[in-house]
Amino acid sequence: MELTKKERLAYIYQLRILEALYPDEATEFAQNRTALENGFALHYDWLFENLRDELSDTECQDVLSILDMYRAITFSLRNLEADDALHNHHLAKFRGFDGNNEGQLMAYVRYFIVDLDRYDELKEGKLPSFNSHTPMLPTYQRMHQRWRGVERKFELSREQIDIVLGAE
Repeated sequence: MELTKKERLAYIYQLRILEALYPDEATEFAQNRTALENGFALHYDWLFENLRDELSDTECQDVLSILDMYRAITFSLRNLEADDALHNHHLAKFRGFDGNNEGQLMAYVRYFIVDLDRYDELKEGKLPSFNSHTPMLPTYQRMHQRWRGVERKFELSREQIDIVLGAE
């Protein structure tokens, strides 16, 4: 990463302020400040190592649409008999995204469901990690494609639920 002297100076001043405001973290701030003051370009990236790449508007909207689909599935499953086999289908409950390969999507789900306290029906009474431990986006995309094709998306019949869940 390249930084101009102006950018380095701005970061240096900010780090000096942070050192004073947060004494418990002052050592780390001072180390980063020293790297900037001395022009150790290799270490500039360390300033940003905890910042994730951006998730685009489109990617966020895609995740929210998947959550809407699962909201519809969850509420529609409640209308079926308790012993219906679809309740036990491996895709009947939202599993989240893979922490290793879809980490940013998983983080957005956590933010939206846990931090913003939305989609309570997908929490199942506990605080889930939303880490599926296996890539799920392609599966969700196939399911979503089928879900978009059904009528009355938020009042699914048993047959429609079966169609959406069978999208593997």
